[in-house]
Amino acid sequence: MSLLRRPLYQRSEGVDEDLWRLAFDTETSRLFVEHEKKRGDFRGAGWAIETGEIELAEFLKQPSEGRDELVKLLETLFADDRDISRPAAA
Repeated sequence: MSLLRRPLYQRSEGVDEDLWRLAFDTETSRLFVEHEKKRGDFRGAGWAIETGEIELAEFLKQPSEGRDELVKLLETLFADDRDISRPAAA
């Protein structure tokens, strides 16, 4: 699996850290959000890193700073289309 990743948001609280990335699997053409959680004391024993995947639509339903960053990114992708006239409704 070959993944392209773009950081969305990072949060640190003491020794705990969360990182959300927009990820694209080039082999399956799947777009999703990757959530990496680091927990515990990184200077010694007793720490762990866990990575999970969240479907894009599900992630967009959850209010969070990471979601807000993804929305900003998506808005930049479509910024040029705002001036394009839409066909008039019949």
